[in-house]
Amino acid sequence: MKFNSLIQSLEEITASNSSDKQLSTDAITIDQISHPINNDRRELFYKYAEANEVIQKFKNIVIGEISNFTEKKSVAHFEYKRGIKKDFLEDQMQILSVGDKIRKNFKRVIIFSIGGSNLGPALMNDIFNKYDLDIIFITGSDPDEYSNIKIEDDDALVISSKSFGTLETLSSYKDVCGNDFYPKTFAITANKSKALDFGVFEENIVSFNPSTGGRFSIWSPINLVLSLLEGEKGYKDFLKGGKEMDDACLKSPEDNPAFQLSVQDIIYNNLLNMETTLVVNYDYKLRNFINFAQQVEMESNGKSIDSNNDKVDYQTGSIIWGGYGPESQHSFFQHVFQGTKQSNKYFICSKSNKLNFKQMISQIESLVHGNEDNDVHKKTNISGVTKIELKDLSPYSIGQLLSLWENKTIFNSIFWDTNAFDQWGIELGKINTQKQL
Repeated sequence: MKFNSLIQSLEEITASNSSDKQLSTDAITIDQISHPINNDRRELFYKYAEANEVIQKFKNIVIGEISNFTEKKSVAHFEYKRGIKKDFLEDQMQILSVGDKIRKNFKRVIIFSIGGSNLGPALMNDIFNKYDLDIIFITGSDPDEYSNIKIEDDDALVISSKSFGTLETLSSYKDVCGNDFYPKTFAITANKSKALDFGVFEENIVSFNPSTGGRFSIWSPINLVLSLLEGEKGYKDFLKGGKEMDDACLKSPEDNPAFQLSVQDIIYNNLLNMETTLVVNYDYKLRNFINFAQQVEMESNGKSIDSNNDKVDYQTGSIIWGGYGPESQHSFFQHVFQGTKQSNKYFICSKSNKLNFKQMISQIESLVHGNEDNDVHKKTNISGVTKIELKDLSPYSIGQLLSLWENKTIFNSIFWDTNAFDQWGIELGKINTQKQL
């Protein structure tokens, strides 16, 4: 069965009676509520998955088969979670050692990074920094971002760049630091030779596998921030949580969290032709999760060519947007409740008795049930919502959440038969920027 045939078959099934779906791990509970997905539609996805080996294709990616088919590379970030191969274990021990060194000798850390080298680590800082260590992120090319930064004696300087050729990262480091601070400069990179040529001391360089995609690199030594803030235990708990979720995503479709979320995404994107996915987080510490999710999905699935090098004749990646729930209620929620454009919706929060959690539950109830007011101006839209409830905001639970999001993104690409692991459009932007210089 081809993908278009799947969508055509879904159109022939009436989904007037949706069947809610709940799945859970030891850290996350997922409730898919009132979506236009009934058991008949799910069964069709299960048959499609079996005929097209969807779970097996995901497993092949996890175990390291060539999956980035335009660059003829495997996908390495799963190996950091699996913790089996020697090289990956050595990378982890090295970043823990560097983290310990920085934590003992410096009071402030300035990290020069952008893209995947920045978004994941910045999210870690939001969640886990108890403010006993000052961490500053410098991301780009506009000097206004860092014009007031002056290097102090107790500063550690970190350059995080997979290629060690990222223009914004290296130029901002030079602008801020010049050539005066190499003894306390650390590099996290997949290109050690370039870091050495740049001037970083060899003992301050941490390498990682070059087949680790930037947007998936939070599992690699790029995640220095977590080792700084939570030490070895927190770092390893994060990896363990990610691995546990990966294992859950290798299960049969019926019990597979990422597969079920992918079913939801495909229904909204390809059957209902909704162009956007709304992601709302109600924990303040997760307020910037949307930035991580947006990069993972839109960089992975902003593709229009399939594995046969043919242009697809169906929609692929959704537009990802959202924000911090309590704040969003007073900004774009009017559009969500009464606007003409509907979206695929995810609401995320850790379970508690705090107001933010209660707000999430009340907003989900409002969206699912609407209101009974007869005034046409007060009548609200009714829609499905997926609630993702975290047990807590521990490194283990956050590891599960991030793996879940990455894995459902990969499942989407398997359905669309596109490559989730290249980013040629971004490369063009780099080339044309170099021309301007």
